[in-house]
Order: sequence, then structure tokens, then C-alpha cells
Amino acid sequence: MLSFLRIFIVLATVVGLAGCTPTASTSPTTDAGTSVIGVLVGSGPARAALPTTATLVATAAGGSGAHVVVDQFGSGPGSSHVTYSARVAAGNGQNALTRKTQLQQAENELVQAITGMPETTSSGPVDVISGVRAMEAHLHAIPHDATDVVIVGNALQTAAPINLSDPTQLADPTTTLGIVTSRGLLPNCKGWRVYMIGGSLTAQGGLDTFRDEQMREYWRGFFAKCGGQLVVWDTALTAFPASGEVAPASWTTTGTLIVPLPATVLFEPDLAVFRPGAGQGLDQLVVMLTRTYPNATAEVAGYTATVDGGTQAGSIALSQARAQAVTGYLTAHGVAGSRLTAVGRGNQNPVATNATEAGRALNRRVVVTLHVQ
Repeated sequence: MLSFLRIFIVLATVVGLAGCTPTASTSPTTDAGTSVIGVLVGSGPARAALPTTATLVATAAGGSGAHVVVDQFGSGPGSSHVTYSARVAAGNGQNALTRKTQLQQAENELVQAITGMPETTSSGPVDVISGVRAMEAHLHAIPHDATDVVIVGNALQTAAPINLSDPTQLADPTTTLGIVTSRGLLPNCKGWRVYMIGGSLTAQGGLDTFRDEQMREYWRGFFAKCGGQLVVWDTALTAFPASGEVAPASWTTTGTLIVPLPATVLFEPDLAVFRPGAGQGLDQLVVMLTRTYPNATAEVAGYTATVDGGTQAGSIALSQARAQAVTGYLTAHGVAGSRLTAVGRGNQNPVATNATEAGRALNRRVVVTLHVQ
């Protein structure tokens, strides 16, 4: 009787275990050789791309069994907030249909973690570098081979020690990266493939085409310097994973640095008279020409917007006067006049539409081109 009872208990246990259906596994255990994916979510209009980004990442992670870490970046190291860290895989379902359902559940949980990441509300400076450094620490603890890191959000770094909203820093990525390196802030991103989505979409709106190219070049150099590569720079993620590398900006091989200065910040409306505070940006230009590149020559070109009732002659005259005002400031602060050329180009070569006030503001500018070779 006792033997029969023991046999009954064993059989009941086996049948019970065979009949249970575990939920989808998101165990944090990851074997060496598994790929990892880091997702960094910031703020700004780029968050509109989160649903598509999340779906692509989740599908890829589910297909490869990757371990995924989802974190956020904001205004400093304290902004880190990991909402997901797990391997996206099916559980031990007893048949293919069950395992497929489990995997779909795991992928859905990842999508929810990415799209549900709360937006940082801090009014402090944007600190992408701290976010990347935090992600490096998260991924370092996971045994893996391949690494893909997706960064969604405003990437206009303004937290010390650099400020990419400063046109002189954005125009000179080599010097700016040197500051980051000298402060010991460059992460180890060896082998990373990096996808930056909506990096130029700030809270104030998108950057113009040229400044977008400058910021792309900065981050391309940043990730190359720490051992990785920037494979995507776009407003939306359309394929994942991807290979290749974003090409260097065309102007990086010509020995020139281009510094666009908004005329709306420098000058009073319709005048070549400096506004209060204009010297802040111009002083950084003085530093570039007297300390960083003391042998460089520079062309200072003024541009205006196209407005109803305006004339080409008037546009040329105003843009020339503004260019001469900038060269006058530079020479008054120690830059030899023989190194400078002033030219007025009127409303030529607009960088934005003249149909809106925002576009006209971008077209009103002074562009300083340094020839450093």
C-alpha cells in the first residue's frame, strides 16, 4: 500500500509539472556570446519616434535572445533610471505555440518599457555623456559579444564641461572632444554600434541643416574616439540592427572650421549695432583665433533674410556692415586685421525657408569660416 502511494505521488508530480505553462522569461541571466542592446531615452520631440524604435528593437532582441537594458538620460548622472534589464526570450513552454506566445509577451513587455519611459522634467542642462557613461556601466556587468546602443532624444549636450549650443564648440569637435577626454569623461564603448535618433530635435525645435551636420560630426567623433562607431543619425529608426558607419562631414577634410552666428543674437533688428550680450559669443571666437588657431585666417560673411519690400542692394549693404562689425570686434580684441576678410552676401544661400519668421531668423546670420591649414 505504501509503495502504491509513493508511485501515485511521483506520477502526480510529473503530470503536474508537464502541464504547467510558465510565463515568458525575462531572466537577467545572459550567457557569454549573447548580444546586448542598450536603449537610452531622453527628452524632446524625438520621443515621437519611440513606438517605431521600440518595435524594431524588441523584434530584433526577440529574434536573437539579446539582453536589453533600458535607461534614461537627462541633466546629470542622477537622471539614470533603469526600467528594464532582461534577456528577451521565450520560457520553457511545452510546445512551439506556447513558446511563441511567451516570446511575444516578452517583446511586448520591452516595447512597453521603452515607450513608457517617463520624460525627464528637469530644467537643467542636457547631459548625454553621463547617460552614455551610465549605460557603459550597465552593459559592462553583462557577459556579451555584440553591442548595439540606441539613443533617442535631444543630444545637444549643454552640461559641463562642454556646451554644444556654443557655435564655436560645435564647430570644432576635435578641441571639444579634447576637453571631454582631459576630464576623464570618455567612456569605453569598444565595439558599440550606436544609433542616434532625433539628436538635433531640441525643445526649441530642430537645428538647421548645417548645425545638424556639425552635431552629427561631433557624436561621430565621440563614439569613434571611445572605440565604437555611429551607424545611424536620423530622425527615425527604420532598420535594426544596422551596419556601416556615418561618413565624416565633407568639410572635415578641407582644413576649415565653420562657425555660424545668429544675427538675431548679435545685432539689433535691421541694424549693424551689437545687442547687449553679443560679446559672449564673439569672445569665444576671439579665443579660437588667438589661442586655439593663432595662425588661421578667417572669412566673415554676413547674410540676411528675404522679406517683402526689401531690396537686394539693401540686403547686401546690411550684411556687409554686419560682417565688418564682427571683424572690427575681432581686431579690437587682438586678432590681426590681415587675417580677416569681411563680405556681405545679402539673402543668398538661405539655410531655411523665408516663409516663416523662424526660418528668416535662421537665415539672418554671420558665418565665420576659419582656414586652419
